[in-house]
Amino acid sequence: MSLRKRLIVFVLLFGSAVLTNIFALVYLARSISVSLDAIENIRQRQLVAVQMNADLRDAEAALYRYQINGEIGFKSQFTEHLNNFANDLEQYRSLAIEPNEQQWASTLEMAYQQTLTTGNELIELRDNQTSRLEEFLNAQSQLSMFLSNDVMPNRSEDPEYQTIVTGMQDSSRAMLSAVTGYLASPEETKRVQFTDAIVALQQAVNNFRGIAQSEDEKRWAGETLAIFNQLKELGTQLISGRDLQQSLYANFISIIFNAGQQTIVGQIEPYETEKFTQEQQALLNAVNTASVASILAAAVISGFAILFMFHLSRQINMRATALLDGAERVTHGNLEEPVAITGEDEFGKLASSFNTMMLELANREDRLRAMIGRMAHIQDEERRLIGLDLHDGLTQLIISANMHLNTLNSQIGSRLNAQTLQALDVSRTLIKQSIDEARRVISELRPTMVEDLGLERGLRQYVTEVCEEQNWESEIVTDTQGLQIEHSMEASIFRIAQEALTNVRKHARTQRVRVKLSVEDQSLVLRVQDWGQGFDALLIQKDESQHLGLVSMQERAQMINGVCKIESQLGKGTSVEVRIPLASLAQRSEDGK
Repeated sequence: MSLRKRLIVFVLLFGSAVLTNIFALVYLARSISVSLDAIENIRQRQLVAVQMNADLRDAEAALYRYQINGEIGFKSQFTEHLNNFANDLEQYRSLAIEPNEQQWASTLEMAYQQTLTTGNELIELRDNQTSRLEEFLNAQSQLSMFLSNDVMPNRSEDPEYQTIVTGMQDSSRAMLSAVTGYLASPEETKRVQFTDAIVALQQAVNNFRGIAQSEDEKRWAGETLAIFNQLKELGTQLISGRDLQQSLYANFISIIFNAGQQTIVGQIEPYETEKFTQEQQALLNAVNTASVASILAAAVISGFAILFMFHLSRQINMRATALLDGAERVTHGNLEEPVAITGEDEFGKLASSFNTMMLELANREDRLRAMIGRMAHIQDEERRLIGLDLHDGLTQLIISANMHLNTLNSQIGSRLNAQTLQALDVSRTLIKQSIDEARRVISELRPTMVEDLGLERGLRQYVTEVCEEQNWESEIVTDTQGLQIEHSMEASIFRIAQEALTNVRKHARTQRVRVKLSVEDQSLVLRVQDWGQGFDALLIQKDESQHLGLVSMQERAQMINGVCKIESQLGKGTSVEVRIPLASLAQRSEDGK
């Protein structure tokens, strides 16, 4: 029997006997009805707020994938998620009553417009960058083939002529390396390399024009200069576009963070929880008022009314408290424990709707986690493919150039003056350094140590190589007690260790590193510790966009059901600990089978 029917039966039985009880029950019924309507409205606003936050996160993920892959499907997903956010925002605005709720709706509307504008700008910029890069690669390939097939064979016995042409080829390749390197990782050194390559190629073209004798050579000088100007313009546009892309994406992340974390999570959700508490208190106050009024009635009727109202108030209190506890659990991210209220009354229906909402949110969270896992897998695969491309393409070109210089040195070294020989040796040294750097980058992008050696030996070898390269004192402990770990999990654990050591190399300024992989307390534990300058660990929570490396380690740990704990003190160093339950490893292995 529903709550309203119980109240009607009570009024019909005892209304004529005690007028006070009638007024008390009417007051109670009205208060309960108003409170239930308010609670339902709060529940709907909470659900819409959670959906809006999820839409923003989905839109962010889709745009990120489009920036990485350029697949048209991710562009459509970005637009779809923003449209869903706009629909949810319109629903929230229709449910908003208070002025602050309307203000939050306006703030989210502004964030939506900014997100849409910035996202479309990033998409357009990404498309333009792709087109420019293709033009740049075609122009560079055209120049390289032109110099190799037409210009270089012309005066094969002229050392000065051959040196100038070779210099033009090397400078054009340096421009290509600098531009592609800056697009992959916008470091200032790449920009400087691009500028140096421009100057070198310009000087080489001028030198070629100075020694040009025949009409063909003069025409070749003009054609080379035209292609050089095209490369210079396209390379400058690509570098500027990459800078703008990075700036726009940082602004996009800031807008998403402000809307999702500060407005929705930081303001709307706590406000709705507080409103829920107020409605519960109002409901309890109504129950108490009705109970006091019932005591003033006749002894028999009052006693019966007191028993009835006590039972009813206790039931309402327990169910309202259960609903409030459920809302509190949702606020803190616990979507596993449902509200334990049964029955066909209003509270039972509300609890059923609330539990359905929690189940939908849990499923959505699982889908989001799975999508993040797929994104991480795609990212690792892309890094592997990029590493293969660098190994098979750029590295082979550099090695060929090195062999060419060695051959050139052995053939004409005796005929060159000391200054030219010294310049040739410098070029050979720089190319050797480029080969070493390319191999290091390939090793970072495509670590085959785990595949070839397994997690323990691969991790030990990688840490040893990094420490030798950085001249660090190292302590490496690996003891998994023969634990069988799925390959994808081994790769994730290795990536976390790799990211941790990368952060140490970039920021720690340490002379000592300790890496330990062991089984402790029914968990697989990875610890990476340094004794460097440290940092304020609270800054990670305040601004995740400035600490993407640390955040990525935490997200990778979550994807394999682990926990990443980062501790740091200024001047005392940093410790990264990843703990993965053995039960999760066993379950993961069974799923893999």
